[in-house]
Amino acid sequence: MARTRKKPPEERPLLTIHSVTLTAEESAILRRLSSSATDFLGRSISNSAVIRALLRQIDKQGPPAADTLFIEIENELKGGVRWGKQL
Repeated sequence: MARTRKKPPEERPLLTIHSVTLTAEESAILRRLSSSATDFLGRSISNSAVIRALLRQIDKQGPPAADTLFIEIENELKGGVRWGKQL
């Protein structure tokens, strides 16, 4: 009897751990997106998966999406949220 060969294990990308600081409103948005993704895909989707997908989507859309992101960051800075150093 012939034996079936096992598929080689899929290589997963290396993951790094980052902490993020969110306001209560942003945390609620992230939970809502995670919940909606869970409902849409029919399996549990983590907050980290949502953040990774958002990053990939911004990268795919290129400069127009990145510029919109940078404007949001600028608005946050104007609102008094200060993280990091001024160059």
